[in-house]
Amino acid sequence: MRLDEKIALLERERRQQEKEEKLLAEQKENALRKPVKKLTIEKAMEGIRTGEFRLESGELFEFETRTFTDSQIPVVTFRNFFEASQEEAEGVIYVSHTNEVSQILSWPKEPIKPVSMKQWANLLVNGMAANRLHAKIVKTEELDFVDYICFDVPSGKDRLYNIIFRLKGTGQQFTGNYNCRKQDEDTYGVFLEAMVITLNNLFSAK
Repeated sequence: MRLDEKIALLERERRQQEKEEKLLAEQKENALRKPVKKLTIEKAMEGIRTGEFRLESGELFEFETRTFTDSQIPVVTFRNFFEASQEEAEGVIYVSHTNEVSQILSWPKEPIKPVSMKQWANLLVNGMAANRLHAKIVKTEELDFVDYICFDVPSGKDRLYNIIFRLKGTGQQFTGNYNCRKQDEDTYGVFLEAMVITLNNLFSAK
């Protein structure tokens, strides 16, 4: 092969490589521009029904339903997720230190004076303020069998997203407090809220 032919061949190879690199860069840019589908309560509840849900990122979440107290109250929890748990006569705590997520359930024997949703929210805010914490209420919901409040509070350098709920009309006092980092509200927060709504729906189906 003559020198001029070798030079021409190398030039063609260089141009082909530049073309492929440009195409790859465009594909990466388009992937970044592609909007990520937001996790909805409906999708999270469907995942709970089937026992698992995989995000677009590939992260897999698994779920299971456990029963608590003599009343066999069915509660959805994450499966293969928590590193620590503590079970007591009047409650249970599940904690994932890795993901900074917890599910706390309580069924105290001492009766709790019933209050309206507005009073409950005010007690929450005032109780936090007494500890010099500003609780920002995001949502309040009154369902057929469950009431719940979504709120966030400061926690170190970040904010903590919480969902507290209470079961009503069962003859058994049963409450819960779920939380995650505020920055994970659109993933863990959605799953946790879907679990609370599923609890209500399980009672509706009885």
